[in-house]
Amino acid sequence: MEKCQYILECNLPPSATADEIVRVERACNQRSTTELGRSAKESIAKWSIPEYALRGDIIRHIKAGKKIFRKYKDKRSNELIPDDVQANVTLSAGFDIYVEIWLVDDTMIVVYAHDHRAGEPRLPQ
Repeated sequence: MEKCQYILECNLPPSATADEIVRVERACNQRSTTELGRSAKESIAKWSIPEYALRGDIIRHIKAGKKIFRKYKDKRSNELIPDDVQANVTLSAGFDIYVEIWLVDDTMIVVYAHDHRAGEPRLPQ
């Protein structure tokens, strides 16, 4: 089993705001307000899970009080992408994935998800 390395606390982006987290949870509760990006569509097919399971795992992550972070434009910048959050989410299938969520407006989100990239440090949960 591969040993995971995590991003050092001093290099972490800021945590998502309470409002951003509520928006994600509210949108994930309704299929009509959550779209899947290409990476999420390809990944759920590979993982053999339905899209509602991915949304449910994101909700469980939030309800468990696990971390969601804002996202930097790139690794060398302290500039944040507006309306964009990310997390290291554990699927019900038992493995961790990278999830990025674009907060389109007050009610709509787009979810991108894929396996963690080998050799790259992960966000803590």
